[in-house]
Amino acid sequence: MKEILVLCPHGVDGGLLSKAYALSEGNLRVLVLEGEEQTAEGYGAKYIHTIKTTPPDEAAFAGWLAEKIQSWGSTIVLAPATIAMRNIMPMLAWKLNAGLTADCTALDMAGEDLLQTRPAFGNSLMASIRSLSTIQMATVRPGTFRPVEQKANEPEIIPESGPAETGKVRELSFTEFAGGKPLSQADVIIAGGMGVGSKEGFEKLAKLASHLGAGLAASRSAVDAGYAPFRCQVGVTGVTVCPRLYIAVGISGAVQHLAGMSGSEKVIAINSDPKAPIFGYADYGYVGDWETIIDRLLHLEEETL
Repeated sequence: MKEILVLCPHGVDGGLLSKAYALSEGNLRVLVLEGEEQTAEGYGAKYIHTIKTTPPDEAAFAGWLAEKIQSWGSTIVLAPATIAMRNIMPMLAWKLNAGLTADCTALDMAGEDLLQTRPAFGNSLMASIRSLSTIQMATVRPGTFRPVEQKANEPEIIPESGPAETGKVRELSFTEFAGGKPLSQADVIIAGGMGVGSKEGFEKLAKLASHLGAGLAASRSAVDAGYAPFRCQVGVTGVTVCPRLYIAVGISGAVQHLAGMSGSEKVIAINSDPKAPIFGYADYGYVGDWETIIDRLLHLEEETL
Protein backbone atom coordinates (compact mmCIF):
# COMPACT_ATOMS: atom_id res chain seq x y z
CA MET A 1 0.00 0.00 0.00
CA LYS A 2 1.21 3.52 -0.79
CA GLU A 3 2.68 5.65 1.94
CA ILE A 4 0.48 8.54 3.07
CA LEU A 5 1.92 11.83 4.29
CA VAL A 6 -0.15 13.94 6.72
CA LEU A 7 0.86 17.56 7.32
CA CYS A 8 -0.03 18.77 10.82
CA PRO A 9 2.26 21.78 11.39
CA HIS A 10 -0.40 23.59 13.43
CA GLY A 11 -1.38 20.76 15.78
CA VAL A 12 -1.98 17.01 15.45
CA ASP A 13 -5.34 15.93 14.03
CA GLY A 14 -5.78 12.49 15.63
CA GLY A 15 -8.80 11.59 13.52
CA LEU A 16 -7.01 12.32 10.25
CA LEU A 17 -3.90 10.40 11.35
CA SER A 18 -6.12 7.45 12.31
CA LYS A 19 -7.78 7.42 8.89
CA ALA A 20 -4.46 7.76 7.08
CA TYR A 21 -3.01 4.91 9.16
CA ALA A 22 -5.93 2.66 8.16
CA LEU A 23 -5.81 3.62 4.46
CA SER A 24 -2.03 3.17 4.24
CA GLU A 25 -2.06 -0.03 6.33
CA GLY A 26 0.39 1.56 8.74
CA ASN A 27 2.65 3.15 6.12
CA LEU A 28 2.23 6.62 7.59
CA ARG A 29 4.55 9.65 7.46
CA VAL A 30 3.69 12.87 9.32
CA LEU A 31 5.02 16.39 9.81
CA VAL A 32 4.35 17.94 13.23
CA LEU A 33 5.65 20.62 15.53
CA GLU A 34 8.54 19.74 17.81
CA GLY A 35 7.12 18.35 21.05
CA GLU A 36 4.21 16.52 19.38
CA GLU A 37 6.21 13.46 18.38
CA GLN A 38 4.67 11.28 21.09
CA THR A 39 1.15 12.20 20.04
CA ALA A 40 1.86 11.34 16.41
CA GLU A 41 3.52 8.10 17.52
CA GLY A 42 0.32 7.18 19.38
CA TYR A 43 -1.58 7.20 16.09
CA GLY A 44 0.83 4.82 14.39
CA ALA A 45 3.15 7.15 12.48
CA LYS A 46 6.14 5.34 10.96
CA TYR A 47 8.18 8.45 10.10
CA ILE A 48 7.79 11.65 12.11
CA HIS A 49 9.31 14.86 10.77
CA THR A 50 9.44 17.76 13.22
CA ILE A 51 9.87 21.52 12.85
CA LYS A 52 10.46 23.96 15.71
CA THR A 53 7.88 26.50 14.53
CA THR A 54 5.58 27.19 11.60
CA PRO A 55 6.86 30.10 9.47
CA PRO A 56 4.39 33.01 9.24
CA ASP A 57 5.04 33.33 5.49
CA GLU A 58 2.81 30.59 4.08
CA ALA A 59 4.17 30.91 0.53
CA ALA A 60 7.73 30.35 1.75
CA PHE A 61 6.56 27.40 3.85
CA ALA A 62 4.73 25.88 0.85
CA GLY A 63 7.91 26.15 -1.24
CA TRP A 64 9.95 24.40 1.44
CA LEU A 65 7.30 21.68 1.83
CA ALA A 66 7.30 21.06 -1.93
CA GLU A 67 11.05 20.39 -1.91
CA LYS A 68 10.74 18.08 1.10
CA ILE A 69 7.81 16.11 -0.32
CA GLN A 70 9.71 15.52 -3.56
CA SER A 71 12.73 14.27 -1.61
CA TRP A 72 10.54 11.99 0.53
CA GLY A 73 8.79 10.61 -2.55
CA SER A 74 5.30 11.10 -1.06
CA THR A 75 2.47 10.71 -3.60
CA ILE A 76 -0.55 11.05 -1.27
CA VAL A 77 -0.54 14.20 0.87
CA LEU A 78 -3.28 15.04 3.38
CA ALA A 79 -3.85 17.92 5.79
CA PRO A 80 -6.65 19.08 8.11
CA ALA A 81 -8.76 21.84 6.54
CA THR A 82 -7.75 24.47 9.07
CA ILE A 83 -7.59 28.12 8.04
CA ALA A 84 -3.81 27.98 7.67
CA MET A 85 -3.70 24.71 5.73
CA ARG A 86 -6.49 25.88 3.42
CA ASN A 87 -4.08 28.63 2.39
CA ILE A 88 -0.93 26.51 2.23
CA MET A 89 -2.22 23.42 0.41
CA PRO A 90 -3.29 25.18 -2.85
CA MET A 91 0.14 26.84 -3.11
CA LEU A 92 1.80 23.50 -2.39
CA ALA A 93 -0.36 21.74 -5.01
CA TRP A 94 0.62 24.34 -7.61
CA LYS A 95 4.32 23.87 -6.87
CA LEU A 96 3.95 20.06 -7.07
CA ASN A 97 1.68 20.16 -10.15
CA ALA A 98 -0.72 18.04 -8.11
CA GLY A 99 -4.48 17.60 -7.97
CA LEU A 100 -6.08 18.88 -4.76
CA THR A 101 -9.56 18.25 -3.38
CA ALA A 102 -10.50 20.66 -0.61
CA ASP A 103 -12.74 20.21 2.43
CA CYS A 104 -13.29 16.45 2.10
CA THR A 105 -15.79 14.64 4.31
CA ALA A 106 -14.69 11.08 3.41
CA LEU A 107 -11.60 9.28 2.08
CA ASP A 108 -11.09 5.82 0.62
CA MET A 109 -8.65 3.92 -1.56
CA ALA A 110 -9.31 2.38 -4.97
CA GLY A 111 -6.20 0.31 -5.51
CA GLU A 112 -3.35 2.84 -5.35
CA ASP A 113 -5.62 5.84 -5.97
CA LEU A 114 -7.14 8.06 -3.31
CA LEU A 115 -10.90 8.59 -3.54
CA GLN A 116 -11.85 11.96 -2.08
CA THR A 117 -15.47 12.76 -1.22
CA ARG A 118 -16.79 16.28 -0.71
CA PRO A 119 -20.04 18.27 -1.13
CA ALA A 120 -20.67 19.64 -4.63
CA PHE A 121 -23.23 21.60 -6.67
CA GLY A 122 -24.41 23.79 -3.84
CA ASN A 123 -24.24 20.87 -1.38
CA SER A 124 -26.96 19.03 -3.28
CA LEU A 125 -24.82 15.94 -3.77
CA MET A 126 -21.61 14.30 -2.56
CA ALA A 127 -18.93 13.97 -5.26
CA SER A 128 -16.29 11.22 -5.22
CA ILE A 129 -13.13 12.60 -6.85
CA ARG A 130 -10.03 10.84 -8.16
CA SER A 131 -6.96 12.97 -8.98
CA LEU A 132 -5.19 12.16 -12.26
CA SER A 133 -1.88 13.69 -11.16
CA THR A 134 1.06 11.67 -9.85
CA ILE A 135 0.73 13.35 -6.46
CA GLN A 136 -2.77 13.31 -4.96
CA MET A 137 -3.67 15.87 -2.31
CA ALA A 138 -6.67 16.59 -0.09
CA THR A 139 -7.69 18.65 2.92
CA VAL A 140 -10.15 17.09 5.35
CA ARG A 141 -12.60 18.81 7.66
CA PRO A 142 -11.43 18.60 11.28
CA GLY A 143 -13.67 16.25 13.26
CA THR A 144 -14.58 14.09 10.26
CA PHE A 145 -12.83 10.96 11.56
CA ARG A 146 -12.78 9.52 15.05
CA PRO A 147 -9.29 9.32 16.62
CA VAL A 148 -8.17 5.72 17.21
CA GLU A 149 -4.85 5.26 18.97
CA GLN A 150 -2.47 2.58 17.73
CA LYS A 151 0.24 0.53 19.41
CA ALA A 152 3.51 2.46 19.22
CA ASN A 153 5.91 1.03 16.62
CA GLU A 154 9.12 2.93 17.46
CA PRO A 155 8.98 5.44 14.60
CA GLU A 156 11.94 7.19 13.04
CA ILE A 157 11.95 10.80 14.26
CA ILE A 158 13.56 13.24 11.83
CA PRO A 159 14.15 16.87 12.91
CA GLU A 160 13.77 19.39 10.08
CA SER A 161 15.25 22.88 9.99
CA GLY A 162 12.36 24.53 8.16
CA PRO A 163 12.67 27.19 5.42
CA ALA A 164 16.00 29.00 5.28
CA GLU A 165 14.26 32.23 4.30
CA THR A 166 11.55 33.82 6.41
CA GLY A 167 9.78 35.28 3.39
CA LYS A 168 7.93 38.59 3.18
CA VAL A 169 5.36 38.06 5.96
CA ARG A 170 6.00 38.82 9.62
CA GLU A 171 3.64 37.84 12.45
CA LEU A 172 2.83 40.83 14.65
CA SER A 173 0.52 39.15 17.17
CA PHE A 174 -1.64 36.08 17.72
CA THR A 175 -4.76 35.73 19.87
CA GLU A 176 -6.45 32.44 20.77
CA PHE A 177 -10.10 32.01 19.76
CA ALA A 178 -12.25 33.10 22.70
CA GLY A 179 -15.05 30.63 22.06
CA GLY A 180 -13.53 27.78 24.04
CA LYS A 181 -12.85 24.28 22.71
CA PRO A 182 -13.79 23.86 19.00
CA LEU A 183 -16.86 21.72 18.30
CA SER A 184 -14.69 19.29 16.34
CA GLN A 185 -12.95 18.39 19.63
CA ALA A 186 -16.03 18.14 21.87
CA ASP A 187 -16.92 14.77 23.43
CA VAL A 188 -20.54 15.82 24.10
CA ILE A 189 -22.58 18.19 21.92
CA ILE A 190 -26.04 19.68 22.44
CA ALA A 191 -27.43 20.89 19.13
CA GLY A 192 -30.56 22.92 18.49
CA GLY A 193 -32.68 23.36 15.38
CA MET A 194 -35.59 25.51 14.27
CA GLY A 195 -37.78 23.58 16.70
CA VAL A 196 -36.08 25.43 19.57
CA GLY A 197 -37.90 28.48 18.29
CA SER A 198 -35.85 31.43 19.53
CA LYS A 199 -32.52 32.83 20.61
CA GLU A 200 -33.77 32.57 24.22
CA GLY A 201 -34.33 28.86 23.69
CA PHE A 202 -30.70 28.49 22.62
CA GLU A 203 -29.61 30.29 25.78
CA LYS A 204 -31.30 27.51 27.73
CA LEU A 205 -29.43 24.89 25.67
CA ALA A 206 -26.21 26.81 26.26
CA LYS A 207 -26.83 26.71 30.01
CA LEU A 208 -27.23 22.94 29.95
CA ALA A 209 -24.16 22.60 27.73
CA SER A 210 -22.17 24.62 30.25
CA HIS A 211 -23.29 22.34 33.12
CA LEU A 212 -22.34 19.23 31.14
CA GLY A 213 -19.08 20.60 29.77
CA ALA A 214 -20.55 20.10 26.31
CA GLY A 215 -20.30 22.04 23.06
CA LEU A 216 -23.27 24.01 21.73
CA ALA A 217 -24.20 23.39 18.09
CA ALA A 218 -26.98 24.39 15.72
CA SER A 219 -28.53 23.46 12.41
CA ARG A 220 -28.11 25.78 9.42
CA SER A 221 -31.74 26.92 9.58
CA ALA A 222 -31.33 27.90 13.23
CA VAL A 223 -28.17 29.86 12.41
CA ASP A 224 -29.89 31.55 9.44
CA ALA A 225 -32.73 32.53 11.79
CA GLY A 226 -30.25 34.23 14.10
CA TYR A 227 -30.72 31.83 17.02
CA ALA A 228 -27.03 30.90 17.17
CA PRO A 229 -23.75 32.16 15.65
CA PHE A 230 -22.25 30.57 12.54
CA ARG A 231 -19.40 28.96 14.52
CA CYS A 232 -22.09 26.65 16.04
CA GLN A 233 -23.31 25.38 12.67
CA VAL A 234 -22.98 21.64 12.09
CA GLY A 235 -23.51 20.18 8.64
CA VAL A 236 -22.29 20.21 5.06
CA THR A 237 -21.82 24.00 5.13
CA GLY A 238 -20.64 24.09 8.75
CA VAL A 239 -18.51 22.01 11.10
CA THR A 240 -18.12 18.23 10.99
CA VAL A 241 -18.14 16.55 14.41
CA CYS A 242 -17.72 13.07 15.92
CA PRO A 243 -18.56 13.28 19.65
CA ARG A 244 -19.30 10.38 21.97
CA LEU A 245 -22.79 11.84 22.51
CA TYR A 246 -24.86 14.13 20.26
CA ILE A 247 -28.15 15.48 21.63
CA ALA A 248 -30.30 16.86 18.80
CA VAL A 249 -33.00 19.20 20.11
CA GLY A 250 -35.71 20.38 17.73
CA ILE A 251 -33.72 19.23 14.70
CA SER A 252 -35.71 17.63 11.88
CA GLY A 253 -32.75 15.68 10.48
CA ALA A 254 -32.05 17.10 7.03
CA VAL A 255 -29.43 15.20 5.01
CA GLN A 256 -27.08 18.21 5.09
CA HIS A 257 -27.10 18.26 8.90
CA LEU A 258 -26.74 14.50 9.23
CA ALA A 259 -23.62 14.65 7.05
CA GLY A 260 -21.97 16.85 9.65
CA MET A 261 -22.74 14.67 12.69
CA SER A 262 -22.72 11.19 11.18
CA GLY A 263 -19.55 10.31 13.10
CA SER A 264 -21.32 10.63 16.48
CA GLU A 265 -21.07 7.51 18.62
CA LYS A 266 -24.52 7.91 20.23
CA VAL A 267 -27.37 10.20 19.16
CA ILE A 268 -30.32 11.28 21.29
CA ALA A 269 -33.14 13.07 19.45
CA ILE A 270 -35.74 15.31 21.11
CA ASN A 271 -38.56 16.46 18.81
CA SER A 272 -42.29 17.09 18.99
CA ASP A 273 -42.82 15.57 15.53
CA PRO A 274 -42.83 11.75 15.75
CA LYS A 275 -42.23 11.59 11.98
CA ALA A 276 -39.08 13.73 12.05
CA PRO A 277 -36.30 12.01 10.01
CA ILE A 278 -33.85 12.43 12.90
CA PHE A 279 -35.59 9.59 14.77
CA GLY A 280 -34.58 7.19 12.00
CA TYR A 281 -30.97 8.03 12.71
CA ALA A 282 -31.01 8.37 16.51
CA ASP A 283 -30.11 5.67 19.02
CA TYR A 284 -32.66 7.07 21.50
CA GLY A 285 -35.61 9.37 20.90
CA TYR A 286 -38.00 11.51 22.94
CA VAL A 287 -41.24 12.70 21.33
CA GLY A 288 -42.59 15.77 23.07
CA ASP A 289 -41.91 19.33 24.09
CA TRP A 290 -38.15 19.94 24.13
CA GLU A 291 -38.34 22.49 26.95
CA THR A 292 -39.93 19.96 29.30
CA ILE A 293 -37.02 17.55 29.10
CA ILE A 294 -34.32 20.26 28.98
CA ASP A 295 -35.81 21.92 32.06
CA ARG A 296 -35.80 18.54 33.80
CA LEU A 297 -32.16 17.96 32.86
CA LEU A 298 -31.23 21.44 34.09
CA HIS A 299 -33.01 20.77 37.37
CA LEU A 300 -31.17 17.47 37.82
CA GLU A 301 -27.83 19.10 37.06
CA GLU A 302 -28.46 21.98 39.47
CA GLU A 303 -29.38 19.50 42.20
CA THR A 304 -25.98 17.86 41.87
CA LEU A 305 -24.01 21.12 41.94
